[in-house]
Amino acid sequence: MSAKNKQSNLIVDDVEDLENDTVEDENDSEDEGSSTRGITAPKGRATPGRRTQEVEDVKAETGIVSSITSPFRTMGEYWEGVRSEMQKVIWPTREETQRLATIVLVVTIISSLILGLLSVIFSAIIAAGLTSPLIVFGAIFLVAIVAFGFYLRSSNRGSSLF
Repeated sequence: MSAKNKQSNLIVDDVEDLENDTVEDENDSEDEGSSTRGITAPKGRATPGRRTQEVEDVKAETGIVSSITSPFRTMGEYWEGVRSEMQKVIWPTREETQRLATIVLVVTIISSLILGLLSVIFSAIIAAGLTSPLIVFGAIFLVAIVAFGFYLRSSNRGSSLF
């Protein structure tokens, strides 16, 4: 017998065993008088969500929802939600706020100094390139060769370029 036939026979046997077990379980549950839980018949409609139920409850309480008061009601619900969320916020202490503000200021000053220095360096390179383009082109070419060498060295970890 081939492997596919054996597998299909095992599957058929398993299905038959399951059917027999369910039939026996149904007979047992009927004898005991308890109700069985299982798959229920489809309802033919989607189960309504909670939001839909809340809107229907409001409509049932107030009658017909007026198109004039509805925007104000939704705006009021929005601000009520904002207020409840703001009450959940854990605000930092004064010391934490001062410490974090100091960190932000220090990082901002350091990064602005670095960017300013880079701007001065590139301005000098551009100015030198306008007066003598051959020197600047040679320097840029040399930097590109060194960067390519480092790239090759990092990509081929087992072998070295130098």
